[in-house]
Amino acid sequence: MRLQTSLRIKGWIQIIAMSLAFIVTPLSFAESGTDISEPEVIIKQSDDKKISEYYVNGVLVEIKVEPKNAPTYYLIPSDNGQMIRADESQLLLPTWKLLEW
Repeated sequence: MRLQTSLRIKGWIQIIAMSLAFIVTPLSFAESGTDISEPEVIIKQSDDKKISEYYVNGVLVEIKVEPKNAPTYYLIPSDNGQMIRADESQLLLPTWKLLEW
């Protein structure tokens, strides 16, 4: 009887420890301030254009160039180190529809 009670208590302790691990891990990740879904944006303004640099996890993923008297375009880094010009953003951000009526 004593052995069964001891095993039951150890089982409950393991369950509680695993539950705490699942609770504490997301909290510590959230407190670190690293959100992989939202890019860091650095905006540089000059007289003739506005440049927005988008970084995800410290890596440059896109540059948005907004000239005053011309259409907006995007520069996307390629695998060989060159920048490719595009008319539309290639940056994919998760979005959720919260409310609609």
